[in-house]
Amino acid sequence: MDNSTFVINSQGVISLRSDATLDRETVDKYNIEVVAVDQPVDGLSSTAQVIITVLDVNDNNPQFLPLPEPIEIQEGAYTASSPGEVCEISATDADIGDNGRVTITTSSYSKFFSFRDDGTLLAIEELDRETQDVYDVVIVAMDHGMPQGNNITTVRVSITDVNDNAPVFSSDTYSKSILVKDAKVGDVLLTLSATDKDAGNNSLISYSFSEDSSMVVLDAETGVITLTSDLSEVTEDTLLTLTAIATDHGTPPESDEAEVLIHFKIASLTESVSFESSSYKFTIKENEPEASTVGKVKALTGTPGVTVSYNMKSHEDVFSVDGEGTIKALRPLDKEKEEWYILTVEAIDSRTPQNTAETTVNVQVENVNEAPVFDTEIYKAEIFSISPYKFPIVKVQASDPDVGESSELQYSLLESTTLLDVEASTGQVYVLDASRFGGNPSTFQVKATDKHGLFTTTKVEITVKESASNNIVVISLNQPVFTVEKKIPEIEDSMGKALGWTVKILSVRAENGNEMRTILRESTDKTYVSFIAMDSSGAVIQATVVKEKLQSNHNDVKEELEKVLGSNLEIKVEESSGISEDSEGSNEAAVIALSVLLAISIVGLIALLTVYLVRMKKMKDTDSDRESFNIGGPKKSSIDRSFHFHSKKQEVKEVKFNNMPDSERDSENDTDLRNGNSISSL
Repeated sequence: MDNSTFVINSQGVISLRSDATLDRETVDKYNIEVVAVDQPVDGLSSTAQVIITVLDVNDNNPQFLPLPEPIEIQEGAYTASSPGEVCEISATDADIGDNGRVTITTSSYSKFFSFRDDGTLLAIEELDRETQDVYDVVIVAMDHGMPQGNNITTVRVSITDVNDNAPVFSSDTYSKSILVKDAKVGDVLLTLSATDKDAGNNSLISYSFSEDSSMVVLDAETGVITLTSDLSEVTEDTLLTLTAIATDHGTPPESDEAEVLIHFKIASLTESVSFESSSYKFTIKENEPEASTVGKVKALTGTPGVTVSYNMKSHEDVFSVDGEGTIKALRPLDKEKEEWYILTVEAIDSRTPQNTAETTVNVQVENVNEAPVFDTEIYKAEIFSISPYKFPIVKVQASDPDVGESSELQYSLLESTTLLDVEASTGQVYVLDASRFGGNPSTFQVKATDKHGLFTTTKVEITVKESASNNIVVISLNQPVFTVEKKIPEIEDSMGKALGWTVKILSVRAENGNEMRTILRESTDKTYVSFIAMDSSGAVIQATVVKEKLQSNHNDVKEELEKVLGSNLEIKVEESSGISEDSEGSNEAAVIALSVLLAISIVGLIALLTVYLVRMKKMKDTDSDRESFNIGGPKKSSIDRSFHFHSKKQEVKEVKFNNMPDSERDSENDTDLRNGNSISSL
């Protein structure tokens, strides 16, 4: 056989060449022709076809197929029962069977997104673009091999706008007073302003009056109201009342209305008090310190000797106004709690009787990135020194006061360590090696970081207990140990589903006490499984509570486990460990019985040796006498004799004497006796 991968020896054993490797994904089957020759030269030969099939191992991770671009979904009120389809994401695995079967799940924003079995990403929670317009969803593709292979990627889901917000005027009422004699065509009287939280055309606004006016015109794009008449026909004070409409360009369009009051005065305006503008708009950053200045308003009296004082008529607990018209914030403001404040400020002159005027002040609170805040300053948890790898300890949680992208937090350890790990998207803290913790409580710092790099930290204090015997529960299953060993993850999931807790298997033992870690492959009809159960906070539940629930939920547990291990499953809750006390007692009794039997055997052996030596001596004496006196006729001929020797282990040794003289035979017997053999038959 001439082959670059396999070699055959003279005994017909086919082996893999030392420098060859097998890759099922490259070649999954080899067809080899083997020739057998009976002699090197001019020999007869025969051929045979050998088909070698390469079995699969889980040596390939899932691979994502090209992701769609862009990934978008409209904002809307989605639910798990009425989801919205985002896109289809596919992953392949070069392996076969369970090793190549891939499941895709979300690792972040699981509240908002999930996957259908066919790989379709679904929106399962309400999505509001005005609250958050982009989601960076971490998705995990995991095969079903042992150990599992996985791959991780991030997809950006953009939320497209729906016209679900109407424009909002900055004030419900706009007012202006003008002196007729001073008015000119083209004068700007007022500027209306409205905003829309939507995006694109849904946020574009056009302004209009509900009825046309011959005196003023409203610019549809800018909201500016200008005078179009010389007012020559106005002979007395006149109030022009109009309704302004702000309409967005969405489908269907949304709108808002505001009242516009324009006072045409014949007499001088200085006889009263009026603000320079009927409305003001100011901005202030959130979290500014107490008494920060927001803006300034001003009212005019027309007479130098007449003074003006100001009064805040709304939101007095948040803002103040002083005698100069300066508006200040009484406390730090939070955009996430309230973004807009509509204030009414009153101006009062010093005349008698007093004249008053009001203006509207729109205050917008601007966003400032704020550091996240943990729910508590320190998290405490207890684990056992036998806790398995990646055992969940505690879940830290922080909240970010900001909105949009800055509310996406990433969790990590402040200093890297081989003892702990933190899931970046959820804050779940895992233990990597519980055995390396010291006896004293260990403290670690976990930080939560927003997208702008601001972070805050919290402490995680972990105490390791040396024993968890009070919390370990043992059950026995009528299954071979190697079958149970291979299905540990599935058994944990099934028991957790039936009990309503998280189940972690600590060890698997065969009936003879050998642990799973010895990689026992012998078939046995009973296997002991030791495990602990934990609640949603990660706390270990007492064994007595778990046993009670195992009894009460026995049918549910059996039904779930039979999905993994097959039908006719028998489950028994053990009192202590996988080896019963009766079994241990039986072992001790067996040891004692064997000791007694060994002692009796030794005494019997000594007695048997004594009898043998005496008889042999008598036989020698008799033969000697016969030779001396020629008793019994001619000299005894050589004979064949077989002797069977037994050792203490009941192994039989057969010693044959063929045509051997008596003296040599006796010498051979003595040698066997010295070697510890005893005669069982002569």
